[in-house]
Amino acid sequence: MSEQAKILRDRVRSLIVTHASLDDTRRPCGTPLSMPHAWTLLELKNGPLTVNHLAERLNIDRTNVSRLCIKMEDLGEIRRIPNPEDGRSKVLELTEKGSRLANQVDRSSAEHFSRVLEALPNPNTVLHALDQLIAAFQAEASEENP
Repeated sequence: MSEQAKILRDRVRSLIVTHASLDDTRRPCGTPLSMPHAWTLLELKNGPLTVNHLAERLNIDRTNVSRLCIKMEDLGEIRRIPNPEDGRSKVLELTEKGSRLANQVDRSSAEHFSRVLEALPNPNTVLHALDQLIAAFQAEASEENP
């Protein structure tokens, strides 16, 4: 591993740790929800999805997404409805309670990231670099799973 690769690894790790993504007691989304829970609400805010599509979007194992969705269904945040494209399967959609919570997460996280953006001396450079990093991660993932 090159020295630059180690630096990149450490900085990505530092970004995740600093943002409190791994800490169950600190929630950057402004709610006491886990990151996958909050991100699921935001994904479903854009419309119903199957569990498989949700797992793909979140890049999380389908089994873990299924468990999370069962919990969210028990909490009354989502419901399963017949898939209009395939009557044999179901899609997940937000309930009224889930929509209110998704809107709260959306507002809180937008406020959080607005404050972060204001602290950056050159936000466009950072956003461009993040786009490049995401593209590199996606390329690496597609090479690992052809």
